[in-house]
Amino acid sequence: MIFDRVKAEYYRAPVDAVPEAIRAAARPRRSSIPPWAAWSTAGLVLVLLVLNAVLLRASVQPLDAASGVISAGYLLVSIVLHEAAHVVALLQFGRSIDRVGFKLNHRVFPAFYVRMNQSLLLSRGEQVVVHASGALVNLSLNLAVILLNGVTIQSSALSVATSVVFIAIGWNVLPILNSDGYRVLLALTATDAARLLIANPPWLIAVKVLGVASTVLVVLRTAFDLTRSLLD
Repeated sequence: MIFDRVKAEYYRAPVDAVPEAIRAAARPRRSSIPPWAAWSTAGLVLVLLVLNAVLLRASVQPLDAASGVISAGYLLVSIVLHEAAHVVALLQFGRSIDRVGFKLNHRVFPAFYVRMNQSLLLSRGEQVVVHASGALVNLSLNLAVILLNGVTIQSSALSVATSVVFIAIGWNVLPILNSDGYRVLLALTATDAARLLIANPPWLIAVKVLGVASTVLVVLRTAFDLTRSLLD
């Protein structure tokens, strides 16, 4: 991966195709993350995800009037912490962010984002840590809030809020579309995804197709439920 600082553009090319002048000026850089650490990071995300799911299932409580407000506030805090974790991890590896903003993912899902093109210049293991850091922070905080709520506060509104955040994190962990989970999967498997679908390995094509299909199903189901609730 080559970064043109003048044009602020990134290029991926085989080493042999890079001009000799650039290869001569390049300095070898070793990864600061061993392979086992990258896999352990991904494994920790999955463990926290399971713990969140188990504890939430055991603490389901009825809705109340405050649930919506608390859920929205907690979700906003989680989003800020999620993106901040990405930024801190990227800075720790000597890279910087390109942009912070708001967008519609695939013109459907509203989302804040941090553009981290310089993560492409990191090793595969470092990329895993950068892309998994947001979910690690969110799942750790959510687990702590679930435990605190179950032991002392016992708020039904907070129970709903942790469930909403868990669902949002869960979608981000799944390797669908352009999620953090998808980026972690590519880094762990040392795979460079091609823009042309059929140019990718069969297993990655399957992941991409399932991701699009699941997203379409969720959108259709949500639209159906909203329509039915309005008619009722």
